Amino acid sequence: MSNELSGGTDGGRKGGRLPPVLKNKNFARLFSAGLGSAAGFAIGQIALTLIVYGNTKSALDVAFIGVSFIVATVLFSLVAGVLVDRYERRKLMVLSDLARAAALVVLVFYLLLIGFNLPLILAVAFILGTFTTLFQPAERALTPAVVGNDQLPTANALVQSTNSIIQFASNAAGGLIFEFLGFTVALSLNAGTFFLSALLIVGISGVAVTAKPKAAGSKKPSIWQDAREGLGYIRSNRGLLELTVSSGVANFFIVMVLQFFVIYTETTLKGGGTLFGVLNGLFLLGVAPGAYASSRYKTVRFAGKVYLLSGVSMGFASLGLVAIPSLVTSSMLIFALGVLLGLLNTTWLTTVQLIVPTEMQGRYFGVDQLGSTAVIPLGQLLGGIIITASGIGTDYTIAGIGIILSMGLFAFSPYLRNLRFSGTTSPPPGESSAGGGIRTHESR
Repeated sequence: MSNELSGGTDGGRKGGRLPPVLKNKNFARLFSAGLGSAAGFAIGQIALTLIVYGNTKSALDVAFIGVSFIVATVLFSLVAGVLVDRYERRKLMVLSDLARAAALVVLVFYLLLIGFNLPLILAVAFILGTFTTLFQPAERALTPAVVGNDQLPTANALVQSTNSIIQFASNAAGGLIFEFLGFTVALSLNAGTFFLSALLIVGISGVAVTAKPKAAGSKKPSIWQDAREGLGYIRSNRGLLELTVSSGVANFFIVMVLQFFVIYTETTLKGGGTLFGVLNGLFLLGVAPGAYASSRYKTVRFAGKVYLLSGVSMGFASLGLVAIPSLVTSSMLIFALGVLLGLLNTTWLTTVQLIVPTEMQGRYFGVDQLGSTAVIPLGQLLGGIIITASGIGTDYTIAGIGIILSMGLFAFSPYLRNLRFSGTTSPPPGESSAGGGIRTHESR
């Protein structure tokens, strides 16, 4: 990796092999918090999926877990974005971690003392979604203030790649932990990592942890006025608007693949919980080389083309899972899906952080989060219905074709093809910028 991308201010790698960006103590805390909670979250998601599918054997019930999570995102994205631009971002992240940990602790005790309860599990998924919706824009808006623009590409690539590796190990371990140690250990580990994350984030200091304050004596706008300003910002920038819309359409179909790995594993590959964990882990592991490639090859210079090509390729990989349903081929294709997602999302995130003003980033991420995820519950429900009626093969075929068509149609837009960050100044509305991004319920 070039020194320019590393952005080191300490003369490079003197004093050891520690990446220069990790010598920033605040970023090291933020990085460690994310790494730990990503590991726990992966184990927790495997456990929740296996608890529900093991008790109901219903594709729709599995879909409801993701629906509950995403519905919370849809409901609270705009408000979360406003809060991130109004209040101290660090404190919002701590609050989110503590709330998510508490929800998991309550669930563990209920399952132990009373037993399986699908509505309660869905309620916990909703709480996790609510506070993840607040945590993510706060984290994304805080990162540039912690590391600075020079180190931002390296920081994002490091976070994405290491998280994918730890989530790979955690997903593989999640199936084993669930089968041999039980759901109590799996969910308790998830809760513990959220508590640890909160402790680490509390220690971040000496950086601009809030957005630009309002002028003295000026009347504070309402939450709705601030939300409208965020909506107007995206609407006035054609590139941001089209990327948010296109990612929403693509997410509708992509979730029809990712949400049902557990059913694909059991019905097509004839595997159990351990294989499901390994395959889910392979997907997350693939994010690492994709994220690294984004930093290494400075893909912010042609962000739009990377976005479109990666999205279309994900559609073909999804079709391959149906066309060649062998363990080896499926493992390779699932890994490739992760690579493409890592490349796409790291390019998007870095470009947006470099372009969008810091006082607008919370609202940008909130609006984009809403626009790109609002249709995901419909995709999850449709996938469950199709699988129930015609099987996983039909679902994956429809999804693959849908991804290719949706991303292919948006490729005709010059605004998307030419999106990039030139490395100079923020572009005026309607010119070069970036946005969008394909998200899944696997996010931290």
